[in-house]
Amino acid sequence: MINEFKELKTKFGIPRRTVIEPEEGVMQDKDLISNEQSVIIVTRGGYIKRMPLKTFESQGRGTRGKKGTSSASSDDNQVAHCFTCNDHDILLMTTQKGIAYGLRAFQVPTASRTAKGVPIPSVLPVKVDDIITSVLPVSEFSESEFIVLATENGYIKKTPLNAFEKLTSRGLIIASLGDGDRLKWCERCTDKDDILIGSKHGRATRFETSKLRPTGRTSRGVISMKLKEGDKLADMSILKEKGSSKEGSSEYVLAVTSQGYGKRVSTDEFRAQTRGGVGVIATKFKPTAKNDFVSCMRIVHEEDEVLVNTSKGVLVRQRVKDIPTQGRTATGVIVQKVDLKGGDFISSISLVPQYEGQ
Repeated sequence: MINEFKELKTKFGIPRRTVIEPEEGVMQDKDLISNEQSVIIVTRGGYIKRMPLKTFESQGRGTRGKKGTSSASSDDNQVAHCFTCNDHDILLMTTQKGIAYGLRAFQVPTASRTAKGVPIPSVLPVKVDDIITSVLPVSEFSESEFIVLATENGYIKKTPLNAFEKLTSRGLIIASLGDGDRLKWCERCTDKDDILIGSKHGRATRFETSKLRPTGRTSRGVISMKLKEGDKLADMSILKEKGSSKEGSSEYVLAVTSQGYGKRVSTDEFRAQTRGGVGVIATKFKPTAKNDFVSCMRIVHEEDEVLVNTSKGVLVRQRVKDIPTQGRTATGVIVQKVDLKGGDFISSISLVPQYEGQ
């Protein structure tokens, strides 16, 4: 038998055609999940969910939009944050008490448009008396970028982005807050950018990020804008690489009020000022719109699309070019119809990201 095997080996034996090599690197969860575009909604009641962006097709200006969350009339279902991202992005989630958590977008459970979502404590160890106030998708932690944090009472600080690279779902203290103040906004920037701060009473100020000194994670920050009595910050946006200084720039400030009035204003109308000033008029309000206030001020381009979202979860995806351009003192036009009698109002605006191949 041994001789027979030797004859078979001599007659039919060939060198091995396959090569077994050690695996390079370690396979992670994200390597097994496609990098799709998604919409993530966080409600005031502490629920979170993820939906495919294609669920919301582009619509015209002034429409009511599609329901993006549960139809149950409860404060728990009021939308606090609605934004678009890539499923591989890390969600930098900050709370009103100055704590940040890190979570991959695909780790947020998917749900239908009318579903409530899952409680945030089921995916993050957020305390019962704390609230998620800002969610920032981050795809890469660049050494040249910073995180800008702003509070409701007007304090602002800048911290290197790579200081958050090791951020996990266990949380990390990122800001010290004064009595009665809350951390509300978190944005990425570089020293070539400008910061635009808007208030609920319709004023805005713009200043260079390079004039804002980087500080550690636990510092309080400095005053960004002098607020009049009863006024609060409404929004914070980043103007990339001083875009308004370029001739023919298509960069705009999209201002939308709580009752659905909005307009585009050229960023050229907001000149850079010294940090800590009172700012300039960014928008005025309709005489018939009682108790109206600014909900959002976002930096947009004419080719962009935005998701306009109400507190009760009604979303409209629309093209920025369909919203008219007006001056700073204009009152705007109806961007989205809002059920004011039902207590609804515009709560947020998010940009629809543009990816290669679109």
